[in-house]
Amino acid sequence: MDQANILIVGGGVIGCAIARAVSERWQDVFLVEQFPKLGMATSTRNSGVNHSGIYYPKGSLKARLCVEGNRLTYDFCEKHKVPFRHCGKLVVAADSHEQPELLALKKRGEDNGVAGLELVDAAEIRKHEPHIRGVAALHVPSSGIVSAEELVHAYARVATNQGAHMVTHAKVVSFEPSAS
Repeated sequence: MDQANILIVGGGVIGCAIARAVSERWQDVFLVEQFPKLGMATSTRNSGVNHSGIYYPKGSLKARLCVEGNRLTYDFCEKHKVPFRHCGKLVVAADSHEQPELLALKKRGEDNGVAGLELVDAAEIRKHEPHIRGVAALHVPSSGIVSAEELVHAYARVATNQGAHMVTHAKVVSFEPSAS
């Protein structure tokens, strides 16, 4: 490739999501991936968790983007038929010494706008997951899991349909900015 106005290096979930977003507004979008298929590296080797935003400092960019991204990810998955489970999660205190951290985590999540956070007792933990033992837990209903591989492919499919070019087996060896 001699020249491109927008070049995205890496065909994982982030690269493909960026290609989807920028190809809505601009032409001449190229994504290059060194492997034979998109998403062959880290993106499809993770747990596919759709995080809620409970761990980041109040008002931080990470917190805001995580809370918004959580919702947008479910919306995208639903619209584009990407398998997901909006199953929630439990953050478990194994003993009473860990309970204050659950309260702090709940407060941080609420400060960040994470909805539906609830402290539950041992009996409620067993209702959600009988194999977990703990004295208390923070139930985070907005967390869930998505099929990471299918998410990568859905972003790439939408980007391609919008005119983006996906090039595999391609390594970037140098960049040269042009005057234009």
